[in-house]
Amino acid sequence: MPRRRPFRYGMLLRVRERQEERKAAELAGTRRTIRVAQHQKAEIVRQQRESLERAGRSAAKRFDASDVRRYYLYERHLARLADDKDAMIAHLQREAERQRVELEEAMKRKRVVERLKERQQRAFFAELNKEEQAFSDEMAVNHAAVARHKRNRP
Repeated sequence: MPRRRPFRYGMLLRVRERQEERKAAELAGTRRTIRVAQHQKAEIVRQQRESLERAGRSAAKRFDASDVRRYYLYERHLARLADDKDAMIAHLQREAERQRVELEEAMKRKRVVERLKERQQRAFFAELNKEEQAFSDEMAVNHAAVARHKRNRP
């Protein structure tokens, strides 16, 4: 029987797989947050346009300075919110890039252990095949010796 065990790093491989899964989940969560923030910014921009259009219609119908001022103040508030969302999205994109790099590293670390496992399995099976071949050779030699002995017997 072969002297080696097929693989001794099963726990390490499972740990590396869990790390990779955790990193992938973090990245997916950040990407979802980015999409939500982008949708929120698009809604803010839409509201901003509507506010400017209402201010323009209000000014064209009858010029009430307080109404127009209120629309423009609201539009400025929305512009600040849009700027804040842009900054948040940029920050999240940098975070997503960092997480992507970490995920790639986790994938590489897991792949190293998988390659080690594959190499050890190949060596184990090569040794097993070698022993089986030696056993088969020995059986063939014994069988030939027995056959020769039977032929040479009177």
